Amino acid sequence: MVARTWRYAAGLALLGALAGGLVGCTSGPAGSGSTGSSTVSGSAASTTTGSSSTSSVTSSATSTSGATLAYPADVPAEARVNSPAGAMAFARHFFAQVNKAYTTPQAGLIAPLSTPNCKSCAGYEERARGLEASKERYDRLPLAILEVSPAPDRVDGLTLIDVVFRQTDARLIDSAGHELSRFTTKSGIFVLHVRWSSGLWVANEIQVRQP
Repeated sequence: MVARTWRYAAGLALLGALAGGLVGCTSGPAGSGSTGSSTVSGSAASTTTGSSSTSSVTSSATSTSGATLAYPADVPAEARVNSPAGAMAFARHFFAQVNKAYTTPQAGLIAPLSTPNCKSCAGYEERARGLEASKERYDRLPLAILEVSPAPDRVDGLTLIDVVFRQTDARLIDSAGHELSRFTTKSGIFVLHVRWSSGLWVANEIQVRQP
């Protein structure tokens, strides 16, 4: 079961929406860079040192609209059910699409699954678009999803899902296979805020818990 003693790490990047990577990465060839945590701020990464502050779960949702693009046909049937099990199935699919976007690479996989409110989702999509344009990709799945369960927190109008993950040491490589950077191995919990909108689940916000 998910440990409920973990705290929120404010400002951590979720998955390389930012030019650096997921929850922290080394820059340059393996072993040559320093590590840090990235802040969610669009398409550019910033690194910080020292401990992160904590925050409680709050909703910053300002939009009640669903996905702005055509909902993908490959969303599994079990992830289209308005139930806790359906929300958890959607969470698994969402992060599987993030993995796919970074390793193929392929843009256009994440935006249709999210609301305009989800800035982290927009960052992931922008990152995937940048990888595609530069012909760079990660050489293995950046995220291993270990467990998915309902979160204990509550936000009106939203369902919160805890997604326990392990970030792998995936390498960012160019078209010739040369290593450009590498993720650090980390574990944590994504708290995915999902909204049932127009008969479909969409991601509305993402937070991270760190030990």
